[in-house]
Amino acid sequence: MKFRSRITKPVSAVLCVMALAVGAGTAAAAATDRTAQSAESKYAAQAKAVGLSSRQAAQLQDRVDAQLADIKVPAEQVAYNEIRAKDGSAIITVSVPGVANTSCTYEYLCLWTGPNWTDSKVSFYQCRDYDLNDYSFNNDTLTSYKNNQTTGTVARFYNWEGRKVYKFGSTAYHTEDSLSNTPWDNMIDIVDVC
Repeated sequence: MKFRSRITKPVSAVLCVMALAVGAGTAAAAATDRTAQSAESKYAAQAKAVGLSSRQAAQLQDRVDAQLADIKVPAEQVAYNEIRAKDGSAIITVSVPGVANTSCTYEYLCLWTGPNWTDSKVSFYQCRDYDLNDYSFNNDTLTSYKNNQTTGTVARFYNWEGRKVYKFGSTAYHTEDSLSNTPWDNMIDIVDVC
């Protein structure tokens, strides 16, 4: 009997520790789930505040989720239609039907997938090269831009042709263009912000 009880006590202790670990893991998962649900309801409330129906808000959230899944840099959703790169290098704004998205914050280079500053937008701040595919601007989708950086700052636009090939430049302050009727429409892959 004594031999048996010695084995039983350690086994009981191990089982008890395992039960506590499972309980802690379940509690952590539940807390994470509550946080995600809270963020989703916050974003749904923001979408409703700009006039979207529940169905439109859900469709927009699906588009934001798809864009987040396609982005190749660490990023997170920070508003109902906004994704931010975790290093602060870019802000991706998913287009919302009926909501204008044509502004570009001072000191940023902003790019749109649609003509005349429409559809989804990515805004860059840091001076460096950006591969647009990393920010879900896939298949050469750049169609318009605004260079709202400090006066004299030059942004350079490139296409990948087995190597980085310069196509055109844009000098700030507030240079803007729609590329719809140019040879560069849906061509640009890389942008050197400044």
